[in-house]
Amino acid sequence: MSARSRGGPAVTTPSGGRFPRPQSEASPQPPSHALLASVAAEFRADAHDQPGVLAALSGPGLDWSGAAGVADLANGRPLRPTAAVRVASITKTFTAAAVLRLVESKRLGLDDPIVPLTSGAILDALGEGGYRIEEMTVRHLLQHTAGLYDFGADPDYDREAFARPTHRWTRLEQISWAMLHGKPVAPPGTQYHYSDTGYSILGNILERVTGDSLGTAYRTLLDFERLGLESVHLESLEPTPPAAAERAHQYVWNADLLAVDPSCDLWGAGGLVSTMRDLACFVRALFGGKVFQYPETLAAMLRTVQARGAEAGGMGIFRMPLGPGVWWGHAGFWGVVMAYNPEYDLAVATTVTRRPEEHPEEQYELGRRLVSAVCDRARSAE
Repeated sequence: MSARSRGGPAVTTPSGGRFPRPQSEASPQPPSHALLASVAAEFRADAHDQPGVLAALSGPGLDWSGAAGVADLANGRPLRPTAAVRVASITKTFTAAAVLRLVESKRLGLDDPIVPLTSGAILDALGEGGYRIEEMTVRHLLQHTAGLYDFGADPDYDREAFARPTHRWTRLEQISWAMLHGKPVAPPGTQYHYSDTGYSILGNILERVTGDSLGTAYRTLLDFERLGLESVHLESLEPTPPAAAERAHQYVWNADLLAVDPSCDLWGAGGLVSTMRDLACFVRALFGGKVFQYPETLAAMLRTVQARGAEAGGMGIFRMPLGPGVWWGHAGFWGVVMAYNPEYDLAVATTVTRRPEEHPEEQYELGRRLVSAVCDRARSAE
């Protein structure tokens, strides 16, 4: 149920500088709301069979949210920029950041073994699945190098979840499903293998170390209130905040995702609901020193994984193909993208409301167009 495609910082961009920070009334300004709204509308017109698109940009002098299309195919309700969606694997960036906050406070160590940190029922399931649990560490889970079979990448799991849309999945049930349907991929620490299973275990570790629910752990460790994240919450585990009351329907395999219980993708590997504005604000805050206490923590998060088959990424975050320079972020299986460019100090969050099947790269195209509009405007102003 998670992103199958992923996203150090660039030193320069083709323009040789950052997105311009306004210095005076005569300074160049970001693209207008009208221009960016036009980009979103044109993308939707070009993209085949997309009921709607949502987007947000955050940068120096730039705070924009836009939408085009309908929020619900059943009644044609217009889609508004304030609509919230399930963000799937983008949740992993929040999970990793929350775990790293525990590392900063010395309540946890990256190389701590998972055995004393994880519930006995989960450890029993892993042991029965043939895993060398005594060798697994927190770092392995964060970096996708624990060798865990990924239930979220198994088409049979997707089919079962959509065939039983009202079924309430537990974390243990998901992990046990992975044990039943797959074998260990590799010994811990030796091979990169993206795994929802590992991040579901991290969700359990967050709960056990903090003594709080997973939603409360996110909310307190990452200080949602201070960051202004008014819509972000774990669907069905927390009350829906007013800022997330307006929902966009998301469509997968001709099914309405809102008809499928959110527990199929909930326990740390996925599960958060957010507006695009809040995603853009979060990833910019992450790189802007507003989430971690020490810069070394972000450096550790971005450090390239050293393992066979590793992609260009770190802990819960990846390099992404969005435009000039290097973009860091994550994608979500339902069509959501969140990314940030340190050189431009520019954050973008987008979603298409029908998950692309034939052309998965379509998920990134709206972000690319918006980034291009902003960067072109910045370059023309120099």
